[in-house]
Order: sequence, then C-alpha cells, then structure tokens
Amino acid sequence: MKTIAIYANTCALGSYKELWPKAFHQGVQHHKEWQSTYVTDGQLTDAEYAWCFAYQVKGDIKQSDNSHRRQVIEKYTPARKIFYLDSDVLISYDGFELDKDTIRKMTLENKRWTRLPYGNIYANQGAKYFDRSIERYQGAMNRWEEIKRIKNIDVKPYNGKGDYILITCNRGSEGYSAEKKNATEYAIETIEEIRQYSKRPIIVRFHRVLSDTQEQDFKVLSKYIEDKQDISIQSKANDNYPDIIPVIQNAYAVCTWSSSSAAPAICEGKPLYIKSNNCHFNLMNGGHIGNIEDPKPKTDRDIWFAAYAASHFDLKDLSSGYFWGKVKNLI
Repeated sequence: MKTIAIYANTCALGSYKELWPKAFHQGVQHHKEWQSTYVTDGQLTDAEYAWCFAYQVKGDIKQSDNSHRRQVIEKYTPARKIFYLDSDVLISYDGFELDKDTIRKMTLENKRWTRLPYGNIYANQGAKYFDRSIERYQGAMNRWEEIKRIKNIDVKPYNGKGDYILITCNRGSEGYSAEKKNATEYAIETIEEIRQYSKRPIIVRFHRVLSDTQEQDFKVLSKYIEDKQDISIQSKANDNYPDIIPVIQNAYAVCTWSSSSAAPAICEGKPLYIKSNNCHFNLMNGGHIGNIEDPKPKTDRDIWFAAYAASHFDLKDLSSGYFWGKVKNLI
C-alpha cells in the first residue's frame, strides 16, 4: 500500500483554507490501494508522499526556515514526492476584496479552484496533468467552458486598443513566485525598457498584500517616478487599488514578472510580456518588449485554456476522488 501524509497544519487549521486538505484527504480514501494520514501537529511522518499548503521559499523574509512547512518541503523535495496547493491563476475573476465568509461559501459551492503542482511548485518543472490527445483535449475544453461560465469570463479578441501599459508586480522579495526579485527593482527595469520603445502612459500595480516590504517598495518607486511623466502607481499604500479586471480591460498591454494578477490579460485580449520562464502562463508570452508597439500576441489561446482547466480543481474534484484517480498513475 502506498502512503501519503496530508500536512494540514501547513495551512491555518479551522479556517476556510483547511477545506482543501480535508477534501484532498477524503479523495485519496476513495482509492483503496492508498493510505492517507491527516496530520495536524508539527510532526513528520514516514509516509512516502506528502501534501503541503503552498510553497515556502528558503530564506523567506517573513517565515522561518525552521517552520514545519519548510521541514516538510526539505524532507520530500529530494524525491520530488510532494503536492503543493497553490492559488487559481485566474482568481481575479472570482471577485474583488472578498471576505472570508464569502470565500468559504464559494469554495463549498465549488466556485473556487486551486492548482496542485506535483514535484515542483513551478508549473514548467513539475508533473503535467494534461496532454494534447484529442480525447483529453476535448475533455479539458469542456471543463474550461464550465469554469468560464461560473467565473463569467467573456473571452475577447485582440483589438490593439487601450489607454496605458500596465505593469503588475509580484510580492517581490516575499513569496516564491518572483524568485526573490524585488518588486520595485522589476518595475523600474521594466519602465526603463518600455521607454526605449513606447511613450504610452504606464501604471505600476503592486501586490494586494501591503506588508512592510511593500510599503518600502512603494516609497522607493514613488521617489523614482517624481520626475517622470505619465507614470502612476496603484497600491494600497496610496489608497489607489481598484479591481484588477477593469484595469486590464482598459490597458493596451500588460507586463509582469509572473504575477497571476496579469493572467486575465489572456482572456481580455491584451498582449502579455512575461519576464520569468517559471510563470504558469508563460506559454502566452508575447515576446520581447521591443515589439510592444507592434505586438505579436498568441492568438491560439485554446491550448492554454485547456491546460488551465486540466490543472485547476474545485473542492468536489478533490473530495470525490476524481483528482486522485487522474494523477495517481502519473506520480
């Protein structure tokens, strides 16, 4: 019998976030050749496989390298036998500034999705749950149509219109997705690169979490743009933080290191310029910023939509055993 430990204590026990490890645990139990252990203390088990809530990069400025999450990651990473829970790449369509009760309700109603990378947190380095065979492609596209309906996404054509170039920032020095690239450092480098090719107005949008690091980044960027024309900042530090969807809808193009806040550009018909090869939606990268005034956006979006649908799962997908049935023979 194969064994997996669900390290539920790597998330906030008792919160809406714990709905996910509980559902994962329930789903594995539908498969009798597997034994799942639900772990709520700070211990490590001898299970062959593991589930961990999100990834904690080594040297994270906010969390200790001695945390239980880091212990789990270090134990299971060498053999790459670990699942992570990460947020929905198109989470921005779920609503703006949702409270916890609403998030819990939506999760229980199967109106929220997560992705579960295996072996590595970065999508291009972990296990693939999707291939391009006709049968599986069609199944994934059917899933996409249902997700699109629930999220009320209207996929728009590229039309070359927009009032500004939007730069969306990761958390930067915090978290894993920016690979420790400071948010303001990335923003300044991107502004200077854009200005070689375009005089369009630029909006820099910081991450929604206003930490001490983000506040300092905001101050540095504010100082940098003092003598610059047509550059503004969206941040909770200056109480200018509108819903991202209309901001993207009114943009000409979107630039990002790898922030999921930029992903709606794929649906809204906006050229995307992505810096990190580890970005989950790097397939839709429009190339070098040098072509920003003559963009070459990826027009065949269905492959990405199918891959998205095949790698994102709701609570029922997990608790019913559907997800585990899909991946157990791939690991």
